[in-house]
Amino acid sequence: MSKEWHKSEEFQRCCREFHDACARQPCGKNVDEAKEVLELIKPYIAEKMAGQRIFELKRYEHRGSTYEGVKIAKSPTDQDLEFDVMFVMTGGRDLECHDMGLDGFAKLKLKSNAKPRELFQKTKEKDTSYISAIKTKNLFYSHLDGCKLKEFKEDFKGTDITCIVVESKPAKYREDFKGDGLTCRLFDHGPAIKVVVYRDQDKFFTLDLAPHFDLNGEPGKEEMYVSKAKKKGSNDIQWLRSYSLDEKRKFDGMDRDNGCRKMVLRTMKAFVKSRSELSWLTSQHLKTALFRTIDAQQSWKQEEFSQRFMDTLGTLEECLDKRTMPSYFQPGTDLFENYKEETMEATTCRSRRLRLSNNCQSMMKLLSSSINKWKADNSVSQIV
Repeated sequence: MSKEWHKSEEFQRCCREFHDACARQPCGKNVDEAKEVLELIKPYIAEKMAGQRIFELKRYEHRGSTYEGVKIAKSPTDQDLEFDVMFVMTGGRDLECHDMGLDGFAKLKLKSNAKPRELFQKTKEKDTSYISAIKTKNLFYSHLDGCKLKEFKEDFKGTDITCIVVESKPAKYREDFKGDGLTCRLFDHGPAIKVVVYRDQDKFFTLDLAPHFDLNGEPGKEEMYVSKAKKKGSNDIQWLRSYSLDEKRKFDGMDRDNGCRKMVLRTMKAFVKSRSELSWLTSQHLKTALFRTIDAQQSWKQEEFSQRFMDTLGTLEECLDKRTMPSYFQPGTDLFENYKEETMEATTCRSRRLRLSNNCQSMMKLLSSSINKWKADNSVSQIV
């Protein structure tokens, strides 16, 4: 149900101000330089990993919000640059999926005619033909640590970068390290290994490098699996079916008609981040809501931005009402499978009160307060 004020000039202006203040994309020289450094690092890692004779790179795949055009800069002075890259391992076609649950998690088992690879021998579960997700991820971490990126400095000749060093498993971020150029540190981060790259002692960008198996191998028909915890903070690591490349293809050219689809998603991400009762929602939930709204709404003109923002919020509410959010690419998977009833109920009530109130004042007040908080926080950070 849509309200008349959703398309009012006043509300449209407020939504644009919120987007421009809190949901801007990273841009400028730093982004281009970070991508240049990333393209130097990738072949080096592939070569060093191959030299250890366990993880052989089949190919890299870029994914995530930076490549999709929906990444949000943290502030005018901190673009929060982040690159998500799949390290697609050779051997995926030797595996088959078993016992996939409603949450998208499954087991990967060696086929009877699988090639004898050392990777499989080191990561098999005891007395079975199943490949362990946690063993694969931990082994990948240790081998990435063994790449010794500090030896990579020779590849930076002719650039502004003078050196690169890796420190593994630091207890915490340290402010006392010295040296010009780049410093990289490895962190265990969800399904990925986070490589934090510092330049002249300031964080430059992060690379989230996640090992994946592609069970199909055909371009455009990938069947990707990545190791991931079944619940946030859990030690129960399993194989999750990933649709990141399908998402990336859907985002490609999405706004070729000068539409506002990506603006709506960036605004949704910033809006959710600004509200504690909504903060449990993930980018996966928001993307799914956007994709379903795109299917339902044909017109996404710039002047309809505020309407489509509220429509997408409405799609999210509908899923919360039903306590289920089918995956866009695999409807048999429920993206709400592991979330609590009371959490979804509180989120639904709050969202509906804002969206369906008789006037736009409550929503505008909320957006304006977020803008003011963002400006105040950044004013303090710039003074410091």
